[in-house]
Amino acid sequence: MLKYICPALVILLIFSSTAEAWQPETCKSCHIEIYEKWNASAHAESLKAAGGSVLNIEECTECHLESSIKETWGREDIETTIEPITCEVCHNPPAEGYNAHINEPSYYAPEVNLSAEICGNCHRDEHHPMIEEWDEFSNPDFNITSMESHSEPTDIAEPYILDRDNSCVSCKATDGAIPNLEDPDIFGLNLDEVPEPSEVSEWRITCVACHEPHSTGYWIEDDVLLCGNCHNSEHAVPDGQTTRVLHPQWEMYNGSIYDTGIHPVGIGCSDCHMVTQEYNDTTEESAITGHTFDFKPEILFSPNATNGCYDCHQEVFIPVVKAKQELIVRRINDLETIRINASESLEELNGTHTYDAALADYNNAVFYLEAVKADGSHGIHNMERASEYLDNSKELFDSVIERQATMSEPGFELILAVIGLLAALWTMKKRK
Repeated sequence: MLKYICPALVILLIFSSTAEAWQPETCKSCHIEIYEKWNASAHAESLKAAGGSVLNIEECTECHLESSIKETWGREDIETTIEPITCEVCHNPPAEGYNAHINEPSYYAPEVNLSAEICGNCHRDEHHPMIEEWDEFSNPDFNITSMESHSEPTDIAEPYILDRDNSCVSCKATDGAIPNLEDPDIFGLNLDEVPEPSEVSEWRITCVACHEPHSTGYWIEDDVLLCGNCHNSEHAVPDGQTTRVLHPQWEMYNGSIYDTGIHPVGIGCSDCHMVTQEYNDTTEESAITGHTFDFKPEILFSPNATNGCYDCHQEVFIPVVKAKQELIVRRINDLETIRINASESLEELNGTHTYDAALADYNNAVFYLEAVKADGSHGIHNMERASEYLDNSKELFDSVIERQATMSEPGFELILAVIGLLAALWTMKKRK
């Protein structure tokens, strides 16, 4: 079996003890690119957290010291070592041990776990409650019909996805998100690498869907591109037929005050959706890490938030934001009533020569309305565009209603008949 061993590891295997054989330098021999990412990451510096050593602080070593982490997982092969967060913390060895992996790398591969829980072993509790915030689906009051969360399993919430192709998997599962993000282009689905639904192991959007686990950074450093890879409408346009618009946040954001330079600094998704607060040592108030991804103005414009919005807007901006959202919500509710009237008018026009044009107007009106609703920000992503879309929707719905009203006016059918008769006579005369 020695023919399968990486040549650079032979000497290490002969002269190294078991404890030394699984240090990152050993893995580096075959996984040099991954090693370099890890070596520059926060995990490689975990013993020096907060600007100093954590070795003498018991509550810190539970997560910052490799052997302590592995002990919490019930690993029986633990040896007392002082190491940062290394490969073996996240990659459990095959049952046959790491020697088997080195001899036959593909056949005896370490376990790769895409779950959030593997990160949540450490990224938890008051100081860094990422897992608690992310895992909204486990909350008793989570309503699967009205609430959305990255922790919501697609195979439970949207089981019809299991019968579709892998284009849905690219955004509905961590298995698909990782290869999809290899192409930073918003519409660049990497379908050659995305698995089929039957091959998915993690139907939630977990930590490693956004974070490259070895570097701990984002897969795409521009968080607007990172989020936009899934939060886009997939080229949907008002074409007279399309009425369903899904997650058009990317399109709404583009051209907004956050994107065009009107705002004094560039604002990305995480600036508003991942607002953070540090753990308060005095009050012991839990930290906030933003991993619910919810937009919360009361936290965003708090003096304790670390994103800096308070410096310009302060807390007085909270009611301003809410007032803008309430305006859009009222307009949406009003349009829903107009939509019903337009739908009834459209039925009255069925069978007439104006029906096709009215149907196209109606569908476009629904498109604009649904785009604002599906965006979910109630105008905050782009107040100007949201208002424009709702104006368009009302104008188009009204055009359908006006057509029906015109067709219902007394004598209108007679006028049309006369016009038709005159047109027929003129055609016959021309033929002579």
